[in-house]
Amino acid sequence: MAAVWGLIALLGATAAPAAAAGDGQLLADPYQIYGRTRDAWTAQRYPQYLSYTIAVRVNEHGVEKIKHYHAVYDSGADKVHVAAVSDEEHANPPVPTGVTIHLLPKRQGKTLFDKRVGNPGEAVDYLGIPLLAPNYSFGLGTPLGVADTQGDDLVSQIRSQYHDPAPPAQAQQPPPGSPLRSIASVTAIAHTYRIQLAGIETIDGANCYHLTLQPARDPQRFRLRDVWVDTRTFETRRVVVGSNFTSSWVPWLITFAQIGDAQYIASEVAQAPVGVGPHRYQEASIEFQDVAAVDHPTTFFDSFATSENVMTEPPL
Repeated sequence: MAAVWGLIALLGATAAPAAAAGDGQLLADPYQIYGRTRDAWTAQRYPQYLSYTIAVRVNEHGVEKIKHYHAVYDSGADKVHVAAVSDEEHANPPVPTGVTIHLLPKRQGKTLFDKRVGNPGEAVDYLGIPLLAPNYSFGLGTPLGVADTQGDDLVSQIRSQYHDPAPPAQAQQPPPGSPLRSIASVTAIAHTYRIQLAGIETIDGANCYHLTLQPARDPQRFRLRDVWVDTRTFETRRVVVGSNFTSSWVPWLITFAQIGDAQYIASEVAQAPVGVGPHRYQEASIEFQDVAAVDHPTTFFDSFATSENVMTEPPL
């Protein structure tokens, strides 16, 4: 289990022989590689319904803890249904241990009290109730049933790299009789990322392009920092994002797995301690387990939860 944590997973990527880059079959343009990677994502098709288990694992002050949540994903509606109560909470419901009162520093001559019911030292849901889908692409593509909102700038960028530019904007003509005349039209392409090819690395026996990405703007929205792409299939093997979910501002390493004809997230591992409310976890990870296509579920899980206690990904 220790292999799950931290940068250990990254150490499994080893440099391929230098001769590999000169075999005449590999691409050298990082933007073209990125475009092919997005094509591979958008070409995938997912079942209508997916059943899976989300394992949330943390290490708090040297104590490893884990909770499992069952979920169903409806790809047609792009909706996650999750059991808000974990297996562990079902087996051992939290029992209030009374009222704990903490004396806080005096303010304006008054003594303030922090009153909590139950055990304040134990979180019921470590990172929040995981309202997560295993086919989330981190902006690399658009799964079936999800609208692509990356923006025209990225489309223009990929078209440019493929030498398939969008039709240029028509130059505005001066009013009739004006002495001015149109001499040129300019089309501006705003790049979402500045991308470099760091080299060819071997991951799980497959040669992969290693792309490094720097957002040209809005780093909280455009979160990709490293992408490892299979040189043969252009399937994504791993990514590092600058932040993850809607409340974690530390880098995370995401590993993908192939199940059937499509890619799914296998694990997400924080690369630095994660703080959630009063809790600070030295290690944290998410694992998608037992991912499988199912017929129309007879019952959807009760997904009731407030926005303060759920863990979600930003919309694509």
